[in-house]
Amino acid sequence: MFRRLVPKRQGKLVGLFVSLIVALVAAAVPSIARASVNVPWQSGMRAVGNGATIEPAVNYTDGTQTFLITPNNSPFYDGSANPSAPVPPPFNKVSAPLYLVTYPLASTVDTGPGASPLNCYTEGFFTAGLPYTCNHAQIPGVKGHDHLVGVPGSQKAGGDYNVQWHVLATFFTPQGVSDGAMNTRILTLAQLEAAQKSGDVTGFVDTHIYFDCSAVSAAVYMKATPLNFLPGS
Repeated sequence: MFRRLVPKRQGKLVGLFVSLIVALVAAAVPSIARASVNVPWQSGMRAVGNGATIEPAVNYTDGTQTFLITPNNSPFYDGSANPSAPVPPPFNKVSAPLYLVTYPLASTVDTGPGASPLNCYTEGFFTAGLPYTCNHAQIPGVKGHDHLVGVPGSQKAGGDYNVQWHVLATFFTPQGVSDGAMNTRILTLAQLEAAQKSGDVTGFVDTHIYFDCSAVSAAVYMKATPLNFLPGS
């Protein structure tokens, strides 16, 4: 989806075909809102054709499941090395926030009766044998993350759905770890902002990463091929 988030937030963009995404998104938009009821909660990147990849995400309006596809060679900008530099076109014109909600290694948010997997697991990047389903946002001490996004038709003051995204990360604070808040999954923007207000979650950390991706249907994701990644890759 987007480049690896490590201390310098560097990494690589996983490829998709621009022409393919146009066709897929055009066909999928009517069913996007129904993605959560079509399939159980999913985790990890999947490949479509010769390099197209899709990932699960969460509709931050109602907490339901959706899916995102990112085109190969689409606009991408990582300004983390020089945060004060002007954001280049097309992202300086318009973008929507993608909230990267991370969970620490000790979190049990995805275990136990009724629990669902996180959108992405990255702990296996550091330790062989642990889940590693997405090759981006590999952050020490984090087991995985969810992508909270708007979907077509969603409305929010200050930005909602757009194919151009600005990645804002959050982390559980020491308070959120000690009081157990890290074990409750955050699925909506309202829940995220409430956790921030209570001191359980940090404010939004600007990654200075911008990229393009679009919403796609659950059916396209389920027909794609799951990807596996090696530790350190």
